[in-house]
Amino acid sequence: MNLLYVAHTESLPGSHGGAVHVLEVSRQLARRGHQLTVVVNREPHQPPEEWLDNFRLLRLRVRSKYLLFTFESALRRLIDATQPEVVMERYYNFAGAGIAAARARELPSLLEVNAPMVDPRGSTKARVDALSLGWMKRRALWQAGTATRIVTPLAVTIPPEITRAKIREIPWGANVELFDPASLDRERVAHLRAQLNRQARRVVAFLGSFRPWHGVREFIHAAQLLVRSRDDILFLMIGSGELFDETRVWVRHSGLSERIILTGAVPYDEVPYYLALANVGVAPFNTAAHTALRAGFYWSPLKVHEYMAMALPVITIDIPPLNQMVRNEREGLLYREGDAAALCAQIERLVDDGELARRLGQAARARVVEEFSWQKHVERLEPVLEECLMNKPR
Repeated sequence: MNLLYVAHTESLPGSHGGAVHVLEVSRQLARRGHQLTVVVNREPHQPPEEWLDNFRLLRLRVRSKYLLFTFESALRRLIDATQPEVVMERYYNFAGAGIAAARARELPSLLEVNAPMVDPRGSTKARVDALSLGWMKRRALWQAGTATRIVTPLAVTIPPEITRAKIREIPWGANVELFDPASLDRERVAHLRAQLNRQARRVVAFLGSFRPWHGVREFIHAAQLLVRSRDDILFLMIGSGELFDETRVWVRHSGLSERIILTGAVPYDEVPYYLALANVGVAPFNTAAHTALRAGFYWSPLKVHEYMAMALPVITIDIPPLNQMVRNEREGLLYREGDAAALCAQIERLVDDGELARRLGQAARARVVEEFSWQKHVERLEPVLEECLMNKPR
């Protein structure tokens, strides 16, 4: 199938979730024989066009993320030149040019939605929408209503005004080839361990964006409680974000720089080496810290899948869909959200029971390969693309 994939808010290659998602979906579609042109943002010093992993990558410079819908004419010309059968677009508040261009050329379209299209009252997005007299909501409804099909991890991300018949729930995935402990250079892992281990017997890892709802403060609080009674645990925090500076200052002033290691931003291809140092992966989400999560936990979090791919037992909160990805006592351990004592207890349980940790980690690896790889994601995506072709506008 000849596809045009519009993800104009993303820059490739990149290490954050959106960029990883677009790159992995594109790789797997190309690997399965599809002809693919991917349109992304162009950063300074990046070439406007290149071939990457057997797909064509076009970079178009944008002046503002609030003007993305103005690219419709450019995408129409691209459609005329490449003759795609289906246009895919990654949803963004101010996007929609791909969906519009597909409609103008009477092509089917697939909208990829990664977050609530309409946020609940009290959120920043809802306040901005009120100031715009509802323009953002109307734009979201238009994009969803115009698209032939919609893919999302959780249907609650799509406004109720949109028919459920066009929505397909597909979880995101992990690169189970990159995140594979058996594929790593052992000498490189040993060198990194020597640099960071600080003589710790067990390493507990946090991976991801340093944002309030990712549970940065909850992880730090658990570490603070555990280091009082344990001298055999190292806490490894991989990543960066808005709370990084706050976290770094707190760690330094608390005198815990030898027990809580902050790596800062790490290139995506190097992340598996840091996770290879860990015995446990923790995802202590705080849903109360993000207004949009009132609609439900809409994520299919990359960090959880990547922990699992690295054969790490996962500790996360006991809410759906997390407790369906990581089943308690099978691929990891769950705890009640906000219960710091329970989080600490689950960490200690896996730190002290190496056999349990190994068993859960091996099961986690097997499950993510079977159900939550990017290969599996695209395998589930292909029938949706076929549905789009069968429902081509007339």
